[in-house]
Amino acid sequence: MYWLIRHGAKVLNNAIGVGTYPLQQQFKELTSTIKQLNNNFEEQRRSLKKLEDEVEEHDKAILLHDEKIKRLEGIK
Repeated sequence: MYWLIRHGAKVLNNAIGVGTYPLQQQFKELTSTIKQLNNNFEEQRRSLKKLEDEVEEHDKAILLHDEKIKRLEGIK
């Protein structure tokens, strides 16, 4: 009797594993896709930060040029 219950449990467990295998694969693919998206977002964030820093440098340069122009206009 014990063997029959144990064997039935193994068969049921195997059937559940086979039945859920496609779902397990989808979860693996979804997890992989999410990791790729996270990596892409992080790369985009770094690129945006670099661009913001470059814009800030250009803004500072423009302000310095404006100050020089005002000083030169004041000399005339």
